[in-house]
Amino acid sequence: MMFSWVKNLKKGLTKSSTRINDGLKRIFKSKKIDEAQLEDLQDLLLASDIGVTVTEEIIAALRKKKFVNNDLKSVKSEIHNIITEILRPVEKKILIKNKPQVFLIIGVNGSGKTSYIGKLAKRYSDEKKVVGMIAADTFRAAAVEQLRVWSEKSNAIFFSSNPNQDPSALIYKSIMESKENKIDIFLIDTAGRLHNKSNLMDELSKIIRVLSKIDESYPHEIILVLDGNTGQNSLQQAEKFLEISDISGLIVTKLDGTAKGGVILPISKKLNIPIYSLTVGETSEDLIDFNADEFSKALLGI
Repeated sequence: MMFSWVKNLKKGLTKSSTRINDGLKRIFKSKKIDEAQLEDLQDLLLASDIGVTVTEEIIAALRKKKFVNNDLKSVKSEIHNIITEILRPVEKKILIKNKPQVFLIIGVNGSGKTSYIGKLAKRYSDEKKVVGMIAADTFRAAAVEQLRVWSEKSNAIFFSSNPNQDPSALIYKSIMESKENKIDIFLIDTAGRLHNKSNLMDELSKIIRVLSKIDESYPHEIILVLDGNTGQNSLQQAEKFLEISDISGLIVTKLDGTAKGGVILPISKKLNIPIYSLTVGETSEDLIDFNADEFSKALLGI
């Protein structure tokens, strides 16, 4: 099982790792590591969406390092160690401590939010947990239908409403009327219209208030879904959502076709929010728990 998800992760990060590896091979041809090579490496890391702060940290560490062998393998090994240490503090797993455990899933439209909910529902359903899905993005019929399909795949109990109904009212009704169902986990989909931030802020704030009225511990998790294809834009999205609500963890999606997997580094460095999982494909098996060491290896093609 371990081999399977590591293989999927490496496959998902192929474009990122190929770009970085090709650059490293071009830069470190000689045995001696000099300033010109480090400047070229800096350009490569910045072009790979690794960000200014993390890039400077890597370059500074390499300047201080006295390599026994100044070969490409040694350089990659050192970069791997630096990246792993940067990412390890945000390597966290979701712990189910409540019944029901209430997840509020947020993110811009098109980030892979609905698919992530479906994959998470399938995982918990396979663990014999009773899952409830609430389609609270009531303004997009396509999102509701997509979630309905995922509920059928995962044997989840599906809650929806008429189009354009107040999302908070749907959430309240769904949770209050399902107490006898003994649901273990509620997964709540939400709208993500960042172009109209004030409306989004009001809507999410209301949802959180309504949930806390049902139980002051709700929601237990507010998870932000970021599209790995958007590079530095995903960092900006995260900062905007932090203005709206607290975030307990991140999911980075769509790492199956991007050369921008490095963006996880500036996100973790700047925001210090736990990264729970990555998605590297379309199936439920492509939801991978985040592991700093394995991500670093996959990014560098080790």
